[in-house]
Amino acid sequence: MDQEPGGEQRSGSSGLPDFSSRPSAEMPAGGSGTGPAVLGEPSEGALRRSRTTMLAVIGGSVVVLAVIALILSQTVFRSVLEDPDPTAYPTAERSAEGQSEYVPDPQDPDIAPPPPIFTQAPTTECSIPENSPPAAASAPGKVRGGDLEYTSPDTWGAGWSVQASPYLTEVGADARNVEGAWYSVVNLGRVSFPEDEGGYPGLEAAAVAIFQCYATTSGVVSHFGEHPEVTDYRSEVMSVDGEAAWIVQATYHFEDPEVLESSSASVVTSIVVETPNGPSALASDVAADQPEHVQELEEIIASLDVVA
Repeated sequence: MDQEPGGEQRSGSSGLPDFSSRPSAEMPAGGSGTGPAVLGEPSEGALRRSRTTMLAVIGGSVVVLAVIALILSQTVFRSVLEDPDPTAYPTAERSAEGQSEYVPDPQDPDIAPPPPIFTQAPTTECSIPENSPPAAASAPGKVRGGDLEYTSPDTWGAGWSVQASPYLTEVGADARNVEGAWYSVVNLGRVSFPEDEGGYPGLEAAAVAIFQCYATTSGVVSHFGEHPEVTDYRSEVMSVDGEAAWIVQATYHFEDPEVLESSSASVVTSIVVETPNGPSALASDVAADQPEHVQELEEIIASLDVVA
């Protein structure tokens, strides 16, 4: 080997320094300050700040959820869970095939069949008492029958004459022409039930009997037909000139609507009034599809007076 100046030797002829005889460099021991930096554990203050932030986020979320739940409970859930409207129609029960057919309210006159009192077959004998003339009316333009009196509309005054009527005597009446021989008529009379039928049955029963018999007399059945449709019916207590009364009323639609050209229905009305001298009554049929006739019927009923 040749030796470089300064004591360094070459290996062979390569001319490179020989490090084989030098001791290897020692690696620094672990844990000395010369290795890569490592983060230490967070301080207690940092931990408290983290916990405070987390609790604030959770608390805010709970408040938001509570507000949403309150809004839903007052709107969507309430409409589903609260009791139904007491005036709503009941619906049918559900079945395996789904919801069954809707059942109409039996108390609705527009969609339900009429009660039995509105039958075409009277439930009484419809006895016709011997008629006697009524007392004179209290003034011109008045119509009297029994102990009742009404004011006749200006458009009436047809001079209607009544020979007989079921359960009425002392009958007085007036009328207005509808078409041909068909008239709107309002009768008044004293109520008279024969003793062999049990005598006077009381306000409601008497009003029902007079209504049924009037609606089935030959003069009206000729136009109503044997099986007319009945709508807008009512049977209820009322008051006439301060006295107790009962009204039964319904609209009868002609079975053959072509019988007349200008009308195909009539309002049939029966009102029995407890007058001081015994019951008296109104019995009438008025063209239902003639607005003036219907309005005049209402005026006649409103004008009813009890007279002695």
